[in-house]
Amino acid sequence: MAWIKRGLITLVVLFVLFAGVVAWFLSGLDANQYKPKIVQLAADQGIALTLDGDIGWQIWPNIALKLEGVKLAPLALPSESLLEADKVAVGVALMPLLDKRIEAQEIVLLGPQVALTVDKNGKGNWELITDAMEAKAAQDAKTQRETPPTLDVPKEKEASAGGLELALEQLRLEDGVLRYTDRQTGTEYAVSKLQISADNLVPGGKPGDVRVAAELAGSDLPEPIQLDIHSSLAIDEGLNGLRLQPANIKLTGADGASAEVNLRGNVRRPKADAPWQIQLNLKVNVDPIAGWLASVGSDYKAQSSSALQRLTIESDISGTDKQMSLQPLELSLDGHKFNGSASYQAGDIPSVSLSLKGGELNVDDYLPPPAAAPEQSELSADMTAAQPVPLPLESMRGFNAKLDLTLEKLHALDFEIDQPQLAVNVNNGLYQLNKLAAGLYGGNLNSTGVFNARGNTARGELSGGLSGVEISKVQEALFASDEPEAADQKKVTLSGKTDLTWVAQTSGADTLALQKNLRAAVQLNAKELALAPFNLEKGMCQLVSYAEKTPLPEREWPAQTRLQDLRTSVNLNGDVAKVEGINAGIENIALSGDGTVNLEQQNFDFALGLALVGEKTSGNGCSVQNSRWRNRPLPLRCKAKFDEAGATTCKPDSRRLDDLIREELKYKAEKKYGDKVQEKTEELKDKLKDRFKGLFNRD
Repeated sequence: MAWIKRGLITLVVLFVLFAGVVAWFLSGLDANQYKPKIVQLAADQGIALTLDGDIGWQIWPNIALKLEGVKLAPLALPSESLLEADKVAVGVALMPLLDKRIEAQEIVLLGPQVALTVDKNGKGNWELITDAMEAKAAQDAKTQRETPPTLDVPKEKEASAGGLELALEQLRLEDGVLRYTDRQTGTEYAVSKLQISADNLVPGGKPGDVRVAAELAGSDLPEPIQLDIHSSLAIDEGLNGLRLQPANIKLTGADGASAEVNLRGNVRRPKADAPWQIQLNLKVNVDPIAGWLASVGSDYKAQSSSALQRLTIESDISGTDKQMSLQPLELSLDGHKFNGSASYQAGDIPSVSLSLKGGELNVDDYLPPPAAAPEQSELSADMTAAQPVPLPLESMRGFNAKLDLTLEKLHALDFEIDQPQLAVNVNNGLYQLNKLAAGLYGGNLNSTGVFNARGNTARGELSGGLSGVEISKVQEALFASDEPEAADQKKVTLSGKTDLTWVAQTSGADTLALQKNLRAAVQLNAKELALAPFNLEKGMCQLVSYAEKTPLPEREWPAQTRLQDLRTSVNLNGDVAKVEGINAGIENIALSGDGTVNLEQQNFDFALGLALVGEKTSGNGCSVQNSRWRNRPLPLRCKAKFDEAGATTCKPDSRRLDDLIREELKYKAEKKYGDKVQEKTEELKDKLKDRFKGLFNRD
């Protein structure tokens, strides 16, 4: 075993001798000779580079070039550093040193700190560097154009002088910090505890292993978010391509919220000035979504505990850095699956497109829990105190978009909607509703419209129709209430199928102006419509009883009215809806009239005329003895506040009815006395004239 001992001692002696030779060699190689050149090269690019210490050598564990106290800032503001590092070590290959060349194989950064700031004018400090680099590139291009061509004379090959070459095999960054401050919005974000390790980053080499870990914090983040990246990465020759085989990005938030992104594919370009070609497969998994909302400072809570739990996205991304498409695109939200495609196109006006088809979706599950219903007085006060909200017209411009959405069934705001289809095009502030179609409670909805946000005020138009819809289900969905009804009062309801057509337009720069400037015309037709709790036949019999001085028939009056072949038009002017040309049949009664609905005052007022077209109002209704009351509209008035309407809302209009009764008495008098009535009238006039004359002729 003695030979082993002698062998080990020999190896140690040789290693010490070798280390001594390298140390002696490096002591004679002054790396500071490159310092002025490095600083000048940085200044030529608009960068103020400061090296507080000398450039030295590190022998162990690897031979490395050391830079301490490194600072990097815009040349125009050298005191505002973008990057500071306690130590930068550049590992070099040993053999090229023998030829007086420095070949970088490893880079180590200890404690680097990056500070990015946006001033109150919205300009970033890094833009000072990019602006300077662009200006230098433009100046170099101009100089090249203006310099006359020269004759190249081949020179004899000279011995290569010392230089710096890059063949990076390892990169290591420890305890890095990146801070972003926006003085315009008052927000601040920080990436701390940044650790990066990468190997085999040699262009054209084998795939290397890259790992990144960091902690993300911000002014609007309640808790820090952990970031972890692991990728197998290969770099093409000339730095013209990256291959991800694959890249895994994982974010972990508070309370176990996690998000994971997997990318596999490549990003390449055929030459340095060509667009990047992208070919990637994307997989995203977010679980739970509600946890991430809390992680970013949102207190949003969904109605259903099963909502906002999991989101998955899978797609193939292809195109360039200027135009990309995601096809096929598969989304899954809490088990609700959607399939389609998406695209993005850069330019002066960027454009996005999204097309999705899905099954059944209950939107109500994702809405916040309903708030307690306010009292009517509180509601009126809130409406009075409501302030107009300006429209974000500027934000609504500057991009193009296209949306196509089709579902099998949608449950939203207690509406059951079958086969909803939505097609919207956005062209730099012009929003076109090309299609809104759905099956709604046994009927069909179709609507189109346009909203123009290109000017200082917005203009909107909407037209469409609703055919064969069961109106009671619509009313139940719109005005559902959990409050119990009073024993002596019933809710006003409509039932039966109806057809609606509408045309509407509005304009304004805020929500209040849009409401006040709303003008709409609505046509309503219904063959069988029931109105409750009003009984208009009872109102007719009350009118006849009042006119003929006869008792009201004793019978059980149902708390509803069936309207036959109802036709009417509604003109909406801001908060007031005028209902005109009401025509309908009620058994043997012809209904006509008009009215108003004031949305701001929360009340309605209708003046109706009920005309009997037979001897009786219905089979077991009341009869009219005087034939002159038949085929003659008798006045009925329905007036109340929305929350006070009930069975006694519609009553005989005594003012108009008294005029009819006076006319009837005059008719009876003329019929009984004939010409004598006229003679008596003339005689009475003459007597009155004589009396007035005597009155005015007195002294």
